[in-house]
Amino acid sequence: MGVSAPYSGPAAAPAEWERWGIDLAVKEINEAGGVLGRPIEIVAEDNRCNPSEAANAANKLVAEKVVAILGAHCSSSTLASMPIIEQAGIPILTGVSSSPKITELSGTGGNKWTFRLNPSDSAMMSTLVNYMGEKKLFSKVAIIAEDTDFGRGGVAAFTPLAEQAGIEILSTDFVAQNTPDYTPVLTRVSRAKPDAIATFLLAADQLSLLRSAMQLGLQIPYTGRAELGGKNMEIIEAGGMDGSVSAWTYSNEIDDPQNKAFGEKIKAEHGVLPVLQTWAGYDTMRMVAQAIKEAGSDDPAKIRDALEKIQFRTVMGPVVSFDDHNQAGEVVIILGVKDKKVSILDMVSAK
Repeated sequence: MGVSAPYSGPAAAPAEWERWGIDLAVKEINEAGGVLGRPIEIVAEDNRCNPSEAANAANKLVAEKVVAILGAHCSSSTLASMPIIEQAGIPILTGVSSSPKITELSGTGGNKWTFRLNPSDSAMMSTLVNYMGEKKLFSKVAIIAEDTDFGRGGVAAFTPLAEQAGIEILSTDFVAQNTPDYTPVLTRVSRAKPDAIATFLLAADQLSLLRSAMQLGLQIPYTGRAELGGKNMEIIEAGGMDGSVSAWTYSNEIDDPQNKAFGEKIKAEHGVLPVLQTWAGYDTMRMVAQAIKEAGSDDPAKIRDALEKIQFRTVMGPVVSFDDHNQAGEVVIILGVKDKKVSILDMVSAK
């Protein structure tokens, strides 16, 4: 099995969290006898969350003759990998990349080798804005996003839906990854007095922005793809994210026996509860293993065909399958912060 992930660069920490899930799934599968009587072995390549590096990583994995690929984490990296794996005839499954472009280009969009387990930004933002509209949250929002396919895709999905719901978009700022200081953009944004800031940033950049906001003494809730957990817990527990509402793809709080067992195993091994990237690694690995078993073969074309027909029970409970665009992302979780604590506000199907 191939894995393409940003083990260095701006998304190195989330890539490590994803690998925790992959490794746990591989361990469980191999201890149960493997797949087709053989153990799973991982060949991993670092794509640095960079399209050019992702193309190199995909070519290396093709040369290694892997039977399927998990990746490529960052949307830009997955998009760059798609033509290469299509030409090679090897399926790729992502559980993290969220750009709507992946939906447009996959399945009936042309690339039948690309599959996605998690919801796209379009699905997540539609669910989020519907919730905010029903609850009458946030009438004025400012947006801060990274200048990548993830950031621009998230903004493109969020903005028209928010405007249709009567939410005024005060400003939209695109920033480079690894921006060293968010003080200037936050100072400018705060002058407009938004009810919330919608963020579309990778984990390290998002934490940097939140720390800058705390230093400035800003008390503004966050929305969009704001991560209400993980390393942001230091900000949440300090009161810096109260009132925030965000759309997410996983929560360790979901009360399903399999999810609770998964959380306990990750915490025992790594000292922290799983986050969405950990879930993505775990369930994408389990899904491909199930496809190989159902195909009765490790031939990439037969694995692809099996994925197309699969009925897969996620660790959170719901059973999902792929639509005509090879998208299985049905579960969207709305999270909120109140009194320095995160809770699940809603869990809905995006389809």
